[in-house]
Amino acid sequence: MYEAVDAALIRTTTAPADLDLPPWPDLTCDDPAGWRSWMRQVWALTEFADAVRDAAPDLAFQVDRHLDASPAGGDQRLRRLRRIVEALARYLLRWTTRATPYGRFAGVAPITFGPVTAVRSGENHRVVHRPSGQGIEQHADQVERRPDLVRRVPVMTNPLGYARGRVWIVPCASADTAGTSDVEIDLTAPVRLAVDAARRPILFADLAAELAAEAPSVAPPMIDALLAGLLAHRALVSAARPAMTATDPTAHLTQHAVPAPDGRVMTDVRINDAVTLPPAVLREAERAATALTRIAPPMPVWEDYHRAFLDRYGPGAAVPVRELVGDTGLGFPAGYRSSRRRTPDTLTPLDLTLAQLAQQAALDGRTVVDLDEGLARRLAQASGQGLGREPVPHTELRFHLAAESQAEVDGGRFTLTVISGARHAGVSTGRFLYLLDAADLDRFRATYRNLPTTMPGALTVQLSGPPLMPAMTGTARVPELLPKVLPVGEFGEGAVSLDNLAVTGDAHRLWLVSPSREFRPVEPLLFNAVDLPAGQQPLLRFLAEIPYAWSAPCCPFTWGNIAGGLPFLPAIRYGRSVLSPAHWTVPAAALPGRGASWSTWRHAWEQLSAAQRIPDAALLGDRDVRVRLDLTEPAHLALLRSHLDRNPTAPLTQAPGPAGWIDGRAHEITLTLTRRHTMPPSRTSRPVRLTTTLRHHPGRSPWLSVHLHGRTDDVLTRLGGLVDGVDGWWFIRYPTPGQVDQHLRLRIPLPGPDAFAGAAARLADWATALHDDGLLFDYTITTYRPEPRFGTGLTLAAAHQVFAADSRAALTLLAAQQDRSTGTAAGMLHIADGFTLGDGERWLIDHVDHRGGPPLRDRLPAARPSDERLRAALAGYRAAIDHDGLDPDQALADLLHLHHARTIGVDPDSERYCLRLARAAARAHRAQSSL
Repeated sequence: MYEAVDAALIRTTTAPADLDLPPWPDLTCDDPAGWRSWMRQVWALTEFADAVRDAAPDLAFQVDRHLDASPAGGDQRLRRLRRIVEALARYLLRWTTRATPYGRFAGVAPITFGPVTAVRSGENHRVVHRPSGQGIEQHADQVERRPDLVRRVPVMTNPLGYARGRVWIVPCASADTAGTSDVEIDLTAPVRLAVDAARRPILFADLAAELAAEAPSVAPPMIDALLAGLLAHRALVSAARPAMTATDPTAHLTQHAVPAPDGRVMTDVRINDAVTLPPAVLREAERAATALTRIAPPMPVWEDYHRAFLDRYGPGAAVPVRELVGDTGLGFPAGYRSSRRRTPDTLTPLDLTLAQLAQQAALDGRTVVDLDEGLARRLAQASGQGLGREPVPHTELRFHLAAESQAEVDGGRFTLTVISGARHAGVSTGRFLYLLDAADLDRFRATYRNLPTTMPGALTVQLSGPPLMPAMTGTARVPELLPKVLPVGEFGEGAVSLDNLAVTGDAHRLWLVSPSREFRPVEPLLFNAVDLPAGQQPLLRFLAEIPYAWSAPCCPFTWGNIAGGLPFLPAIRYGRSVLSPAHWTVPAAALPGRGASWSTWRHAWEQLSAAQRIPDAALLGDRDVRVRLDLTEPAHLALLRSHLDRNPTAPLTQAPGPAGWIDGRAHEITLTLTRRHTMPPSRTSRPVRLTTTLRHHPGRSPWLSVHLHGRTDDVLTRLGGLVDGVDGWWFIRYPTPGQVDQHLRLRIPLPGPDAFAGAAARLADWATALHDDGLLFDYTITTYRPEPRFGTGLTLAAAHQVFAADSRAALTLLAAQQDRSTGTAAGMLHIADGFTLGDGERWLIDHVDHRGGPPLRDRLPAARPSDERLRAALAGYRAAIDHDGLDPDQALADLLHLHHARTIGVDPDSERYCLRLARAAARAHRAQSSL
């Protein structure tokens, strides 16, 4: 399914393969002389010492101080020395066993593909320094506070800001130790003028002049102070804060006449290595990624959001993004910052299946579970893959490759251990691409500009925006990789703007569109690995997640909500790949405390590790913050004990095997993968229409909109008591969230808004009678929001006439007490015939999917007596949609769906069955007519 493309990186340590390390210090007892001797030897490793000075200057200062000072006794000094030695040992392990780039400890190099494995390990790696995120933040604060500097700096209104009543809101603009919060600014006339005038970049001095011209009585220093305050609260953003696509912040600042920052820097390394991977590794990575998408967990949060969107706006409506996620729309999905929606906390079938799998492995004493085809099918079914989720069109796979030699790699005798996947290509590689030479960077760019898309013909755009924490800016800074950039919350104009994005959907998914580009689908790509829930603006996260929320992700294997908390989890092996290594969570309480002797503690550890089958080589830590321990080495075991002295648990993960093929160096390989064959669209997307957000609020509307909860069939039989003598009413059955039963949505036209009070009183009397008879549980009067898919103006009025006539027909079917499915199918045939002006049989034969299901010959519906009122309404609506530009095929499909919803309810399986019945009846009638 996936194919590796020519955009791959290797991460590897800067530690030389021939590094000669001294024996580890004895941390099992107090040995200050031995500790100092060891410190002196490792500090003589210039590359290591430089890396520590770069990453931890305070630790480096302490090391220098203790090496220069004369030995001194005392328990306090001894404890301080032990802490320094342990910290230095952890950094040495980090340098030699961990490939995640950080300062001078590790770096990256591009990978090529070839017929055989090849490795060239070089020296003189290229070290690159840039201002750190905190350094740029502090420098920008200083520039924006100095009138002599800020007046010549361009500024613009923060695209994230919006008005709420009489205040201007800037989301997540205030940060402290408790987290981030929104900033609220009184929307005074000067503030409104400033944010309106700065919609596009403008010099601070020119903006101040515009405000002065509008308010000549206000002193210029007060205007400058107002604008400085808006900058401080991020209502305005300035060029003093380079966009995330500016990979050389100093050059950007110089271009905008801003002094270069000094002080804090961050370091990246371009490793001087050359690595070639053979086809066997590529094919195995492709298989592993495909397996991960097959068993990927469901996304109930987005499924809930999808249902809510269709409930409120309907299929085919294009809702502006700002309106959708704003206070008057749906807001953000559950789990987002400031979301009003509740996160579903139900356990899924996949959670239960994984818990059973983990427990069975523990009972059997197995540390490895082999993912064969049967288990893969079982997990795929539990994850919802049977519902038709297509895999993400492109992704990344990051992994460790274990093999004793390059010949073993070429021969396929290796183990590939998955470290992570990605929501799409470029997520983990993006931030390092500025280190590559021009030819390699162009190669990556060409790959990203030709990625397949989820929606056919979609426009891919590069998302760019600052993370919530300045410290993460270095991780978020990525070169411009796509022709079009969408800036969010940063200075600069992009080829695509937030104001030109809307969300639309159908029965299967939601997606972004650009109204100004004839509603072309848009798929933003965020090329950085900043954690979306914790580290990014909610709107940036929304735009990054929505394109792939209905695709099966290539994500790391997760054990779910039940098994994920177990103290032991077995490895998941698939062919030559380890999709998830074995994992142990060791509680500190299971071992002796601080006061126990080393021999007592070690004996307890040996018993525990043997009982739990913990391997000698293990990774200590979570996710990317890990070091590799040799648990037969006393110094490493002492570091584990020290960790347990400070923490309630120690997470241990089975370490991958040896990597002799690359001289044993710690490494991580990242491949870009695309779907080998782009899947054709399984359906034709419905036409999209920008919603006008038409609302009919109770008491100010010509409609009385009611939700009726109770015994729906019984309520419908008593409906006459409420609507007799009223023309144009209609109803639909609709699912009730969190319940098995459906409710009724009833719309009753009123002569005018003044008639609301009387109609509501009649409704109350009628509802009371049904409640007393045990038929109605409750009712609510709600806002009616017409769905744009049915048209507007006269076209919508014609649709209402169809709804009313079809509702009466549904009540007739209910009163006849005939088989509901065959009666519904007969109604579908009647609607198709009336809408197509006599060609309904041909339409059903051509458009209804008849595959699957049992034979229908014995259940074909009888012809329904002609309903002239319904036929006339259908003909009127058919004529109206031609003038309104609606797709007649989609309109008829919607009417058939609504007919089923009125007679039976919202049930996709039943609806497909009734459509097949209607199609079979059409074929039978045409066959009989041809005799």
